[in-house]
Amino acid sequence: MKNNIIKVMLIGATTAFFGTSCALSGKLPSVTIGGAANKNAVVDAEIGKSGVSLTVPLVSVDVPFPTVDVKDGKKK
Repeated sequence: MKNNIIKVMLIGATTAFFGTSCALSGKLPSVTIGGAANKNAVVDAEIGKSGVSLTVPLVSVDVPFPTVDVKDGKKK
């Protein structure tokens, strides 16, 4: 009985997630090691609308934020 309730809840949540025409997309984080990491600065940290970046000597890490596109079902 308990397993059936869990299965029904899981199927309902999956259907609701995919039924709302929601798209989640994003770029992958990037890591640069070596001299190319310090082209713009030796030490830098930034947080912006597009993501987070950190640069220290010989290492640069960029982590973009994911984007969500929710469609309202209206035809244009």
